Amino acid sequence: MSNKILKFELIEGLPEEYGTYFLLLENGSIKQGYFGSCPVPNHEEEVVRIADCETKAFHYEKCVGWLKPIE
Repeated sequence: MSNKILKFELIEGLPEEYGTYFLLLENGSIKQGYFGSCPVPNHEEEVVRIADCETKAFHYEKCVGWLKPIE
């Protein structure tokens, strides 16, 4: 297992630009995702849709922060 260093900027609220971000989920895990034209369900701003590649299904999780990668 290799270690990686991530450089990021914490975003308050939702990002203003489309692109790839790291999502800090309520359970403490970090997932990479794309902020697009419909990033969250209309009824809850902090809930994001996560893809499960193994089952090829989507599910919703509470997002507590957006992290923008810095290159």
